[in-house]
Amino acid sequence: MIGIVVVSHGLLSEHLVSAASLILGETKNIKAVTFMARESLEDLRKKTTDAANEFTDDGCIIFTDIMGGSATNVSIEIMKSRNDVYVVTGVNLPMLIEAINSRENTSLKDLANQVSNSGVRSIINLKEYFEKRAAKRV
Repeated sequence: MIGIVVVSHGLLSEHLVSAASLILGETKNIKAVTFMARESLEDLRKKTTDAANEFTDDGCIIFTDIMGGSATNVSIEIMKSRNDVYVVTGVNLPMLIEAINSRENTSLKDLANQVSNSGVRSIINLKEYFEKRAAKRV
């Protein structure tokens, strides 16, 4: 089973994993890595590498919170050193749920693409959405 590592500034990663577990029930092969204010970049590198190294059989996707941030930069280093690691940035709850639900039925590369698309599709301006629906009914 493809592993999932969620890396973020602060406690966001833990909260995303917790929310996914609340919705889906117990989840396996998923790790949350936090990067707190008093930690060094080396601390983050070690924690992220250790988490990714738990998933060497089928590889893993590392989700990060923001492009260009420390979590993403460290994760890119890991991705460059391993062929079985993909990094997807801009993590949100729909992406995480999609990854958990789909990771047994697809390749690592396809899963990374699938969850990226899922994340984009889940961002909807509801005011505009409902206005367009109302206009179609008239």
